[in-house]
Formats: sequence, structure tokens, C-alpha cells
Amino acid sequence: MKERIIKYLCCPKCKSDNDLKLQTADVDKVTNHIIEGSLICPSCNIQYPIKNGVPFFGLDNIDPTVDLNRKNFADEWLYFTSEIDHELAKDELDSYFQNLITYEDLRDKMVLDAGCGGGRFCHAVAQESKAKEIFAVDLSNATLSAFKNTKHFDNVNIIQGDIMNLPFKNKPFDFIYSVGVIHHLPDPKAGFTSLTKHLKKDGKILAWVYGKEGNALYIYLADPIRKLITSKLPFSINLILSFLITCVLWAIIWIIYIPKNKLLGDKISNKILPFNEYFIFFKKRGFREFWRTVIDKMIPTISYYISKDEFTDWFTSNNLNHNILFRNEHSWSGLGEFVQKSNTKENKTEKSDACCL
Repeated sequence: MKERIIKYLCCPKCKSDNDLKLQTADVDKVTNHIIEGSLICPSCNIQYPIKNGVPFFGLDNIDPTVDLNRKNFADEWLYFTSEIDHELAKDELDSYFQNLITYEDLRDKMVLDAGCGGGRFCHAVAQESKAKEIFAVDLSNATLSAFKNTKHFDNVNIIQGDIMNLPFKNKPFDFIYSVGVIHHLPDPKAGFTSLTKHLKKDGKILAWVYGKEGNALYIYLADPIRKLITSKLPFSINLILSFLITCVLWAIIWIIYIPKNKLLGDKISNKILPFNEYFIFFKKRGFREFWRTVIDKMIPTISYYISKDEFTDWFTSNNLNHNILFRNEHSWSGLGEFVQKSNTKENKTEKSDACCL
């Protein structure tokens, strides 16, 4: 953690505008990161520890289901992101951004990665953009891995905290993105709304969520097994089970899907083969990434599949112009920007009718 970011932080308990007070025990002389220490709220005297370079904000009294959810994801990210393949991370993030936003758009901007896991995507943003500051927040101990993976970037700041109660003041962000996280919250729409409250008045937010459309087979056949069994199993057991499942699916991809796509083409294959675009996407990314995705489906204690109408409502109810795209025939990427108010009746009508940026 860099001392300069304190001006952006606040106590998530009392939300005081007073700057947190720093007590430092250890500073890395090479990176200037505070490795060990604490932040103290001068208003309510609550102390937030800094451990291994990461400030920890208020994780008390977490619902048991949410707590197991964050622990399961921490195990996943700590296992699969000990090192980051930049090209793989960038290619995947590009598939969520879908030209809705570019790295050049982030030049000199304040950026929030809401639900950073092991830091893959903030690593990609840091390397590809010239953002002013990138804050990456996660509820789990995967933040420790994220810090190790990104500490060499001067503008990346890793924080452990809750999306529903973030420790930021004065709406600091020009751009917020949340990829694969909001649909794992107890109330996804409330989580999205909570994020919008930290945007500047001309800020933008991008979210990617599981789609209800295109996932019927999984929702009715596989997801009940997640709810009843795999989300409750130890990570080591899920690691073995997911590996075996991945091996079977990987064989099916090579024996059936790839030959069919070569013979019939992508468009016809998408119509006759379930999850065709999804499987071909992961074939390009390799076995380990596919394995991580399989276990990612097995371990959450909370998982929602969002319809296009529901997703659209998240944006409109928060007064956001929006552009929503279907990704890999099974999920939704959406970019929103606050509707700019106008004094003229004509401009108000134009803004209210807009659906794209």
C-alpha cells in the first residue's frame, strides 16, 4: 500500500471525511509499499490492519454463506494465480470489454477493479493503460496474491474490502469494472447500485454477468449439484473433481466440437452444439484456464443467472445510458454512463431515449 492513497480512503463503518491516520511498522524501500502497519479512523477509533502490503477493511459479522463463498474463491485464486500470464489476462479482459471501453480511454483516469481475485485484470489494465490510479478490491484473501502479482506497478493499489461497503470517499472513480463478481453477491442489483455510488458524475461502469439466456442446460442440470454438493466440499476435493470433469469436456471439445466447427463453420455449429462458442473460446486459451473455469462454476455458495431484462434494469434504475452485448452466447457485458441532465426539453428527450454510449 502506498501512503499517497490515504486521501481517497475513509472508514467504512462511520464514513467520516477525516483522513485515516497511518501507523507504520515496515516499508519496502524498493517499491515504497507499506508492508505492515495500520490505519486508524480518528472519528470512531477503529483500527484497520495492513498485512503483507494490503489494508484490510471491516470484514466482521459476515453472513456464513458469504464467508464460505469468499473462502472458496480465495482458494481458487491462490491456487491458479501464483503467476499471471499477461497475454491470457489481457485477451480475456478484452473479451469482456468488447470495444465498449479501450485502454486509451483510461489514460490519466481513476479506475476501480471491483472483485479483483488474484489480480489478473488489474495487471492487464496497469500494463496496457496509463491510468492515474488503479484500485483493486476483493473480499477474500486472494488480495494477498493480487498484491504479489502487481506490486511492481506504481499505480496499482490492492485493498481487501466489501463491494457493498467500500472504503472510499468523494466519488473518486472515472471508471469501474466488475467482471464475474456481481452475480455471486446475495443481492446482485444492490451490489451494482452500490458501485455506481462511487462514480464521478461523468464516470462509466462496466459489468459482466452470467446470462440466464444460453445457460438453460447448465442451470437445470449442473447448477443444482453446485448448490447441494460441490459448494460445500473442501477445495482439495473440488480440485480433483474439476480436473476429471475438465478432462472429459476437453476430450469432447477435441473429438466433437473442433471437427464440427471445421466442417460446418462457426454459425451453424453455434446453432446445433450447446455452448459451442464458449467451448471454442476456452480451447484457444488452453487446458489450465478451462480447468480454472470449471472449478469456478463448482465452488460458489451464491450464483445467479441474470436475464437481459434484469441486467438492463440495473442500468436504467440507476439513471445510466447503456450498451449491452451478448458474450459467447451465454453472458452479458454492459457499459453504463450517467445520463447528463439538460435544461432544454429537447435534450431531455434525446437523453431519455438513448440506449448506447
